[in-house]
Amino acid sequence: MISNLADLDKFVNEKVIEPFDHRSLNEEVAEFRNTVPTTEILCIEIFKRLKTFPHAKLEAVRVVETSNNSFEYAGN
Repeated sequence: MISNLADLDKFVNEKVIEPFDHRSLNEEVAEFRNTVPTTEILCIEIFKRLKTFPHAKLEAVRVVETSNNSFEYAGN
């Protein structure tokens, strides 16, 4: 086990789910006030937030919008 999954779940909830879920991203999330929150931009922001998890190395984030539209970001 690389990381305790309960710790990872808590981290994802704090950093991504709670700030984004049922929110107007343009109005309620500071990072998107001056940027259109496209799938690509959302994926990059989620990557930035999750890469700070101290107990594992993040490889990539994928956001699937529809069966025909998704974006994956693997950082720099």
